[in-house]
Amino acid sequence: MTTIKLKIFITLLLFSIINTSLAKEKVDTYLVYAKLPLLGEVEVQNIETKLTILDNKFKYSYKVNPTKLIDFFDDKISSGYILGEIQNESISTNTYLFKTEKDDFIRTIKFTYTKNIIDVVSILPSYDLSKITNVSRKMIDESIDPVTMFYMITNFEFIKNCDKIISVYDGKRRYDLILSDPKKSKNAYTCTLTHQKIAGYKPKKIDENIKYVSDLKFLINSNNLYEFNEVSLRNNNTDLIIRKIN
Repeated sequence: MTTIKLKIFITLLLFSIINTSLAKEKVDTYLVYAKLPLLGEVEVQNIETKLTILDNKFKYSYKVNPTKLIDFFDDKISSGYILGEIQNESISTNTYLFKTEKDDFIRTIKFTYTKNIIDVVSILPSYDLSKITNVSRKMIDESIDPVTMFYMITNFEFIKNCDKIISVYDGKRRYDLILSDPKKSKNAYTCTLTHQKIAGYKPKKIDENIKYVSDLKFLINSNNLYEFNEVSLRNNNTDLIIRKIN
C-alpha cells in the first residue's frame, strides 16, 4: 500500500470511528405480564429495545424472550428491527424485519416501504390464509408495522393529544389502535386505547366486532417529562400488560 493510500485509509477509518462514537443509543427494558383468572399478573416475557440514531438515520431493534413458561402461553423467541429516518421529530420507516423462532421452526417477515407506504411484503414461510378474512392492498397501504407502532405508542410526543388512529398490519392481521379520552393528573397522563379488528381474522371474530379497551399510561420522570409506563394489549384472547422497568 502506498503512503498516500495508507493516509487515505487511516483518515477514512478515523472518520468512521468518530461517526460511530457520535451515534446516540438508548436501551429500554420491558416486562410482559399475562392477566390470569385467580392468579392475577404472571410474568411471561422480557422485551429489550435499542434505539440508535446517527445524523437523521435510526435503527430501532428489539428482542422478546420468554421468562416463565406457562402451558398456554407462546414461548417463541422473536427479534427484529425497523430502519428509517427522523423527519421533523417524527420517524419515517423504510424497512421492517421480524423473525420468530421455536425449536426448529423460523418465520421471517420483511416489509419495504416506499414513501411511507408498505410496498413489498415478504413472509417465509407464508401463513395459511384460507380461513381468515382478506387483507386488501388498500388496507396494507394505510398501515404501519407492529414495531413502528410500538415505538410510537411508547413516545409521549407522538400520542400526547390522544386523538389518533394507528392502523397496523403484521403480515397476517390488520387492526386499528384508536387513541382517545386523554386524562392528565399531577404525575400521570393516560389515553384510552381501543383495539379494533379489521381483517385477517376468522369471519366470526370480524362479525362479533368486539373491541378491546385498555389504558396507555405515562408517568412524570426525574426530568419532569412524561415517560411511558405501561399499556395493556390483547393476544389470542389473553390480556397482556407491557410495563417499562428502566
